[in-house]
Amino acid sequence: MAYVMKHQSLIFALVMFAAGLISPLVAQTDEIKLDAPQARITTVSAMRARKAPQVVAEEIVRLKLGTVVNAIARSPNQDTIGGKTDYWYRVDLPNQQTGWLFGGLLLDYSASRRQELLRQIIEARLKAENTDFADRQEIYNLAASSINEAKDVTTRAGFELLKLLALANWAVSFPYDQNPKSPYREWIKAHAAEVVPNEFAGGYNLKSELLWNLEKKHHSLPIAERIAWEAAQMLPPSDCEGDEVCHLFLSEGEIKYLSLYPSGAHAAEALKNIAEVLTDEVINFTNDKGGDKYAVEQRTDLKKLLTSLRLAVAKTTAPQKKELVKKLERITR
Repeated sequence: MAYVMKHQSLIFALVMFAAGLISPLVAQTDEIKLDAPQARITTVSAMRARKAPQVVAEEIVRLKLGTVVNAIARSPNQDTIGGKTDYWYRVDLPNQQTGWLFGGLLLDYSASRRQELLRQIIEARLKAENTDFADRQEIYNLAASSINEAKDVTTRAGFELLKLLALANWAVSFPYDQNPKSPYREWIKAHAAEVVPNEFAGGYNLKSELLWNLEKKHHSLPIAERIAWEAAQMLPPSDCEGDEVCHLFLSEGEIKYLSLYPSGAHAAEALKNIAEVLTDEVINFTNDKGGDKYAVEQRTDLKKLLTSLRLAVAKTTAPQKKELVKKLERITR
């Protein structure tokens, strides 16, 4: 009789397990104590701390990007999640509880390397794909708070750049049809002076002048060259499509970069990009005369831009200038 009851209990447990009514985590709570607490820092937004070392375990709390925790134990076996293989770590949480975090989304933390780690985390998150509006808010917030922690002007300048890049990254994720709703309504109110609506692609674009102003502020620092290149790549909203003259106007930032940094790390790339958009159609339009009022005004503006280009190209010694010089020589002054 006892055997029958035990057998029935086992069958009942298996059925309940298959139905998801009994957690499979009971056998997953083994852990290996660490010799001493090990500091870790989170590398993703809203990182889930769980009650057990499994992705299906109950969620305790979500930790913000850049949260520092102390790991006190790890799982016996490694797990592979999202292409990363690592242990789970049981950590002390800010709410006085403990929970499990997947190690593939943590970095070893040291107070002496804090600013280096924050920069590394922010840079990586800016490159990450499939991040949403809320994720990008955390990246921006971390970059903004890091500015106040910077201990020297060079580090501060780096975080000021990352803050603007994070805002640009955040702005393009704005769901354009959600303007009247919270939190988007508050976002527009807070950042209206820093962005412009992109009526062609949706969302918002960062105003490049913010980056140019930052370059001017830190022009004496090595990072200024990178700031200028980022500014050159921050294009205004446009709908050029097949308008080749329009495309050349979009290279104004790269012309300014060349003028400021003729031997810069991106000088060759800028020369190549500008040469590609200085097409035969653009050259012919510049050399033409007459046309309607709009054509005359556009040609005048184009000649001013080409004058700036000639001055910038004259400063650089990069071999890529050769093709561009040949094209410029075909344009009557």
